[in-house]
Amino acid sequence: MSDVDELYGLPREEFVPARRDLVKRLRAAGDRDAAARVEKLPKPTTSAWLVNRLVRTDPAGVDDLVALGDDLRAAHTQADGARLRELAKRRTELVADLVTRAGTDLSESITRELEEMFTTAIADEAAAATLRAGRLGSVRDLQVEQTWPGLTLAPGPTAPAASPAAPRRPARSRSREALAEAKALVKDAESHRAEADRAVTAAEDAVTAAEERVRELNAELDAAEHAELDARRALQTARRDAKAAERTAGQAWRKLQQVEAE
Repeated sequence: MSDVDELYGLPREEFVPARRDLVKRLRAAGDRDAAARVEKLPKPTTSAWLVNRLVRTDPAGVDDLVALGDDLRAAHTQADGARLRELAKRRTELVADLVTRAGTDLSESITRELEEMFTTAIADEAAAATLRAGRLGSVRDLQVEQTWPGLTLAPGPTAPAASPAAPRRPARSRSREALAEAKALVKDAESHRAEADRAVTAAEDAVTAAEERVRELNAELDAAEHAELDARRALQTARRDAKAAERTAGQAWRKLQQVEAE
């Protein structure tokens, strides 16, 4: 496990001081490029931290999420409407279960962000891999490239024509059913995404501002630590000079007493 993996596995309140310590170690080792990259790592939002923790404590649940995404994409490619409905229900149940496993007594906004991240990971393989790595900073780390509802529908198997009067009707019926199901799922997903995005945007803006302030405070802390070190060195020098001056003064007094005695 890398230092960064360990960093994102820590309790959230320990992230910033641990990141600062890691940056100092990297700088001391002469790896300034790595130190600069680590310094820019964002502190995870509460929802992202909960997901990172779940990845470490319940990998089986994450495996179920990835497997469900694979099954949904396969069913969609095959235009299997009945299977899509079954898996859509399973998706709702699994997302709710993972949210419950992630934490208790969660606020509405955090719950929405968790649902957004789990749903996105189901919908997109790249997002699933990012979530599985357990190094999320926020919901925006899950960039969707292509969701399974947007994949091109493969035509269903064509039944042999029973008579010239009704060729291919069963296949068309299945395709229409699957297409209607896919459209309904897309509409549901987009509605959920829009609602989650509105809730996330304000929180992410606040997090960005807070992280910028933390970086400023870290820089001020580093400067203060250097100033303290310089002050301590100056104090030690001043004490040595004071002792030397005291010895010189004593010698001068003894010399004066000797002269006066003569």
